[in-house]
Amino acid sequence: MRIPELIRIRRYEAVLITALAFIIRLIPYRLKYLIGYDPYFHLAYLQYVVKNGWVNYFPYALGPWGILINHFHPRGLWGFPYLVYLVGHPAGLSVGGAFKLTPAIVGSTTIFLTYVLLRRLYGGNEALMGSLILTLSFGNVFRSMADYYRGDNYALLFYTLTLLLIVEAFRSRSLRRKGLYYAGASISMGVSSAFWSAYYIVLALPLLVSLGIALYSPLEDRKIDALGIALASGFGAVIASVLGRVFGFGMFWVYNWQGKKLMALTGIPAGPLKDAYLSLHLILVSLLVAAILIWTWLGERIPERNREKAVVLATAFAVFTILLVPLKYGGFIKVAAAGLGSFGGPTVAEMSRPSFWDLRMAYSAFLILPPLFLLRLLRPRARDILTLWVVAPLLFMPLYWTRFLFIGSFGVAVAGSVGASELLRRLKKGDWKKLAALTLAGLFLFSGYQCVEETLKIRPIVNDHWAKALTYLRGISNENDIVLTWWDHGHWVTYFSHRAAVAQGTPSQLVARYYLGNVSMKELLELGVDYVTVSYDTMMKWGSVVETSGLKGKYVLIPLFPAGTSGAAVVFSSGPYRVLFGRVNGSWAAVVYAGSQAFIPELLWVERGKEVVKVVPPGRRAGNSYLYVNLNFGYAVLMDGKTYSTPFARLMFTSDYPEDYRLVYSDGGMVKIFRLVHPNVALKRKGGDVLVFENATGNRLRIYGYTDSGRRVFFREYNVSNLGEFEIPTDVKGAVIRYTYLRGSEVLDRGIFRRYGGWN
Repeated sequence: MRIPELIRIRRYEAVLITALAFIIRLIPYRLKYLIGYDPYFHLAYLQYVVKNGWVNYFPYALGPWGILINHFHPRGLWGFPYLVYLVGHPAGLSVGGAFKLTPAIVGSTTIFLTYVLLRRLYGGNEALMGSLILTLSFGNVFRSMADYYRGDNYALLFYTLTLLLIVEAFRSRSLRRKGLYYAGASISMGVSSAFWSAYYIVLALPLLVSLGIALYSPLEDRKIDALGIALASGFGAVIASVLGRVFGFGMFWVYNWQGKKLMALTGIPAGPLKDAYLSLHLILVSLLVAAILIWTWLGERIPERNREKAVVLATAFAVFTILLVPLKYGGFIKVAAAGLGSFGGPTVAEMSRPSFWDLRMAYSAFLILPPLFLLRLLRPRARDILTLWVVAPLLFMPLYWTRFLFIGSFGVAVAGSVGASELLRRLKKGDWKKLAALTLAGLFLFSGYQCVEETLKIRPIVNDHWAKALTYLRGISNENDIVLTWWDHGHWVTYFSHRAAVAQGTPSQLVARYYLGNVSMKELLELGVDYVTVSYDTMMKWGSVVETSGLKGKYVLIPLFPAGTSGAAVVFSSGPYRVLFGRVNGSWAAVVYAGSQAFIPELLWVERGKEVVKVVPPGRRAGNSYLYVNLNFGYAVLMDGKTYSTPFARLMFTSDYPEDYRLVYSDGGMVKIFRLVHPNVALKRKGGDVLVFENATGNRLRIYGYTDSGRRVFFREYNVSNLGEFEIPTDVKGAVIRYTYLRGSEVLDRGIFRRYGGWN
């Protein structure tokens, strides 16, 4: 290739890399279903917005109370895909299609900004390698790909834009231009608050950059930049507070439990900013500005020959102090962890420490590059100090939570690209330099192949079994019915069924206790529960069910899977357990092997087709073991008596369930739905909104009316003795209605629905 052609390619490499990033992130678009759990809620609410406008009170979640969106996330989280929909709709783009595309658009834009940032801070080689590392890191792809919509995608976008503006200010010698760029950075930090409830990270991380530059300032006067970044972050917090009144605040809003917890931990009131962290942030900014001024005054009085030692000591002290924060404010960190979702596994995995496998999967061979950044620190310049304080926390954070593998990918990309470029620069021309260049090329090819391979292997957790079951539930249930399901599946209920689940998005001890038989019928009625789901997926999370319940004692449930045949018997096995299952004298029989011991279970349940048959196996039976065999989907379950007696096991594995339950849907072993028989209130649209009392035994009905903003504007109790139905009077105010049906003081049913057409 001739030099002029190469120059032309370099001129467009940012566009080419961005296009490559978009194509890779577009791979999951082909999938039938979204990935994970949370995206289903976000798409459901977006569809609701398209039909009903930007209403705040969403009745189809967290039954029987509903959810106030401004207590969950700022509206920008749904605003951007809504904008993509408005732009693409004339060309035939659906709401779902726009939603699926949005993560790839946001992620690819972040990579373009990364290229520009590194080119402005260092040069073309760093920009090329850094943007490619980010493009080809599965840890970044996972949360910025089509079908997996996550809020931290916006956080990294705005943090990258913020850093780009800081770099432009850092490079400028004009105070006026510096001021304009830092003002732009403050706007970027503030605007990030409109897109995700955990936007605080975009405000907090620049404070570390400001601190690092200030500490280095005695060696190269950068106090203006240190002050500029700190003040920009402070003004960003004020902008976030202003925007919060329009788009909604984040998780530390004064009316959210996290905000109240943070105020209790720190003793700092939210004040006029209406956000516990934003008020704390302004205090941190004030302290940092004071520290910068004091350190600048001291630095000017330190003899020049001792300044380097002073900077090293001061930096070591600052780092030591920062590392003590988790020990002092561990409670704050636990609060900040609330509500985090999934990386490659169950949602609770996001708050666990990543294993080496997690790191290797996220960053592949790029893991070896960040240490090379230390070469820049042998003789650092101000830009290297800025980069150090950008990447250091981003490289540390993934070691704490798997959730941070995504934002950590930016640190790996920046540190790795700068370090690799420095290595190539230091090597003299010749074989070593050629070898290093070839090694880097091989590293990019290997990591890129692995990234694309992992992206191609991504599969949704939801499947046709769930989609069919929950769509069926939508057709047979009333619009105001409440569903009890494992909390992972609650967002699926909202999306497919358009019904409110008791729990969704965060672990529910109540649901776990229910599955284990520790919840009374009275508690279910007080929650208005009308339907209950049990499933294979919940069975596979049995350990989490028991742990979430908080109940002591073991509940033994061992799934077993096909392992061939032994004569005429089918073999199921798992670990030390093995089951031989087949027909003996025309009846089903089974023998369980646990290590060297063999025994016959007390009872055997066999599900085949639409039947679940109970079998008393012949021979001497063990008294505390129960076996379920599913021939429809090829698995077996071994239980002890304690587990067998739980509502989950009785509903999922037997046909011997309480008379209060009616099986309304079963696919033969993956998903089963039961209707809870109780004095139910059903919403019927008969010209007006009519509440029909099924199995009517109540005599009191409380009606609560709310505006779409969530403000209560109506309450009245009505006497409904001997009534079969009750039409909502025309004088009842409110777009959202909540009701409580009682017999005396005993709650028989609760529910919530939207007036004027609802969502069916």
